[in-house]
Amino acid sequence: MVKFGIYLPTFSREIISRKLYEFNLEVAREAERNGLDWLWSVDHLHAFDAIEQVGRSLDILESTTLISALAAVTNLGVGFCVLCLPFRNPALTAKIAASIDLISNGKFILGVGAGWRKEEFLGYGYGWSKFGERLEKTKESIEIIKLMWREPIVSYNGKYFNLQGGELWPKPLQKPHPPIWFGGVGPKALTLMKYVDGWLAPPLHPEDFSERLDYITELRGGEKPQLGYEFYTAIDENMEKAIEKSKPSLERWFGRSIESIMTFETGVKLPGGIRVRYGATVGDPEKCIERLSDFIKRGVEHFILHFMPLEDTINGIKFYGKYVIPYIRDEFRDLHEE
Repeated sequence: MVKFGIYLPTFSREIISRKLYEFNLEVAREAERNGLDWLWSVDHLHAFDAIEQVGRSLDILESTTLISALAAVTNLGVGFCVLCLPFRNPALTAKIAASIDLISNGKFILGVGAGWRKEEFLGYGYGWSKFGERLEKTKESIEIIKLMWREPIVSYNGKYFNLQGGELWPKPLQKPHPPIWFGGVGPKALTLMKYVDGWLAPPLHPEDFSERLDYITELRGGEKPQLGYEFYTAIDENMEKAIEKSKPSLERWFGRSIESIMTFETGVKLPGGIRVRYGATVGDPEKCIERLSDFIKRGVEHFILHFMPLEDTINGIKFYGKYVIPYIRDEFRDLHEE
């Protein structure tokens, strides 16, 4: 069955302090009431799109703490989109993740990435390194996490990390271990897809998504990964209302016009001359169903609904829960059977 998750509003321009946690709790409960499956948290230390505009980072909740709290009070699955592995010692990350797997009763996906915002690394004292080094650290971290989950005692001698007699008890519920998904799109980053279970794709143009998926499948010797897709969306009863409420946040987020965002023509050039296009689905339920259906036919099994603006998340959940998700599940009930 196709699954639907929510990109949690971990930061906000309007909702601050304790109220930000209360809002996320309300989002989680609304998602559960409306038949969604999963809660996803981004892992940032600064609210990265606002520092220059308000003079400081927006309030933002720490991801592992938030996910643990919400897993304890709902029956929804939880995951990270994505956890920045260079921010944390990998053995401790394995311990945190194993505990979340237990709290969520085995409904947990460890989404991981190498990080990209220099200011966060420097601001929290991690030091900044070139992308290749961050990838190497991320690869070692993945190896250590799997060992800690699987083995009774772990010793590891790597370039960046060394463990002597590490133990992790209790082990995760999921066997052989919780799935690890990697978030990335460039050719160098995607080399890590050989060591993980799934790909957590950014909001790519459908054709670019398929091209990157083919590339990943080839890297994995013909084995397709588990597939999640971050689906940026604004929904209302008609196109005009959806555009009106989402235009400021989408244009600020993507740095492009709403027209280019809606047509998925916001382009980025990757190393090696590869160009990929990003965008968001804005409109009424019919428009959202049309775009989701395209991605499902391309292999997506799990959508992370990223509502814009984030403050509209509860309204978006209600629209999707009433009009979109029931249709999709009926239309594609025989596809991607578990």
